[in-house]
Amino acid sequence: MRKLRLAVTSLVLVGAFSAALAQPVTSLGNLVLVKKEKSQKISYEAVYKFDRTLRPGQHKKVQNGSDGHVVEKSVQLFVGEKLLKEVELGSVTTKPVPAVFHMGPSGVPTSRGSFTRGRVMRVEATAYLPTDGSSAGLTASGRRAQYGVIAVDPRVIPLGSLVLVEGYGFAIAADTGGAIKGNKIDVCLHDPRAVRQWGRRMVTIHIFREKVEARVRPSRR
Repeated sequence: MRKLRLAVTSLVLVGAFSAALAQPVTSLGNLVLVKKEKSQKISYEAVYKFDRTLRPGQHKKVQNGSDGHVVEKSVQLFVGEKLLKEVELGSVTTKPVPAVFHMGPSGVPTSRGSFTRGRVMRVEATAYLPTDGSSAGLTASGRRAQYGVIAVDPRVIPLGSLVLVEGYGFAIAADTGGAIKGNKIDVCLHDPRAVRQWGRRMVTIHIFREKVEARVRPSRR
């Protein structure tokens, strides 16, 4: 008789658990089963790829991103108001979909064609000539100053960072300067006329997670 009662109780609990999967709360006499779901967001990433149909400094979004989620499911069994047992039912994961941007051709050589964005910020950008710093046209990291090289405050943008400067193009943070403090950058241009036309302006920059090796040496600028 005892075995029969246990078997009946087990069948009742199994049925109740099955019912709990379909509705938030299931009551069975003094037994209450509560379905729980805990969701955790997985933020989507922004990925940038080169597109030769765009001019340097241009970029456009070609795919919207959407966050993913991890949903952990469980069922709690209460006797009256007392928690008797909690059963984990596993988890369901929905993968995030990245936002995809296309950007104009690179201003500097790079072996990679896809980059993941780390952050976006507004900065004050001033143009300079390769010879404005070292007479040899070298940057603080030892790279040659050329189009696609920018000077930064390394406390804000680490040297070696890969950056998309809107209106300028893809660049490497490879130089520093005494007047470059905080949210300021200098962009290298070869033509004195282009330097004058650029002047000083506010721009949006996209800083990527990828970096290149930068050997720092004292800057004369």
